[in-house]
Amino acid sequence: MIAIKKLISLDKNEFDKEVTILKALGAKKNGHPHLIKLLATYRYKGKYHLMFPCANANLRVYWQDRKMPTFDAQTVLWSMRQMTGIAEGLLRIHKFEVTIPLKVSGAGEMRVQKDAELSVSRGEELFGRHGDIKPENILWFEKTQDCTDEKGVLQIADFGLGRFHGRDSRSNVNPDTIVGSPTYEPPECKLRRSVSRSYDLWSLGCLYLEFITWLLKGTEAIDGFSEFRGRQSSTGINDDNFFTIYRDPITGPEGKVRDKVVEWVDQLHQHEKCSHLIHDLLDLIMEDLLLIDSKERCQTSFLYMQMKLFLGQAEKDQSYLLKPVPPGQKRNSRSQSASNVLNVDKLIPRRIPSAGQEHIPSPEREELRPLPVIPKIALRPARNQGMKKGKSVTWPTEASTG
Repeated sequence: MIAIKKLISLDKNEFDKEVTILKALGAKKNGHPHLIKLLATYRYKGKYHLMFPCANANLRVYWQDRKMPTFDAQTVLWSMRQMTGIAEGLLRIHKFEVTIPLKVSGAGEMRVQKDAELSVSRGEELFGRHGDIKPENILWFEKTQDCTDEKGVLQIADFGLGRFHGRDSRSNVNPDTIVGSPTYEPPECKLRRSVSRSYDLWSLGCLYLEFITWLLKGTEAIDGFSEFRGRQSSTGINDDNFFTIYRDPITGPEGKVRDKVVEWVDQLHQHEKCSHLIHDLLDLIMEDLLLIDSKERCQTSFLYMQMKLFLGQAEKDQSYLLKPVPPGQKRNSRSQSASNVLNVDKLIPRRIPSAGQEHIPSPEREELRPLPVIPKIALRPARNQGMKKGKSVTWPTEASTG
């Protein structure tokens, strides 16, 4: 079974941009286990087509088909392995130097829409990015050639063009006429700030938060979370963004993580099944991913190595993985002995450096990773304080099977 994705644009340059990254990162051979694999391309009646393996479901459907997962070692470890693999797959995309620049209209240039301003940080057009991370673009395969897990594998899809939530659309649809709000989009565009690879880190933080919600509370709670944080916008549409834009009388437009998101995370911390692992994941999301200032978000290599550390501890310590821990004990109960704690910041700088300077961990450094306890990065003062979405479209939007 295969899925065929037809590009609406007739522009060969657009097709070449798509294939450039897919051939390098999603090749049939030597690809990454968490990146969709390109099988072939062809042109038919003037239209460009891409061929991929046909997935069993996307992550949204996967959650819907498993409404109340069992919070056991098999399920939680599988989820953690997939989240870690997705982070590593995104790192592959982010460190890839493109041969055809990915851009909106040009580095340092911009395109203005009714609710947003699109511009790319200078230098960022030279690197891969996804631009549309959401459950619909994470595909689940029950079996693949390189997957031995009986629960299957999740793969990132639709990463070829590096656009921004369909705003850099390949179709003839005017983005201003689309009803609804891009749920997983970060605040950069609406704050009239240029975007970079850290765009994807905000979106991934949103997805991880829904993943944890599913693990602890089930599928219906994901929809409940959407309703919980939703609010009426100035256009009369009920949006479920993870942030709110407000106007400061002195500095102008500012953003904050929505109060209801913070409250929801607090509820997850207090959930009866919340283990040390889940506490740590929630802290990572709120302290390193869901930050209004994109420059304050961690770099992708830092995220991947931190997730790998969490996974390593979870695989060897079932109490860390599953044992419920009251919120007040989640930090005090872990040893903070300097001899047992590795400062990840010293190995991998947390913040994203200037474009082109992102640190990629070496194999030698990865050898240092097995630890008796999970290192806890020093907490910093909280920086964050704070349309009914339209019908989701399963990727690929135009697919046939054969």
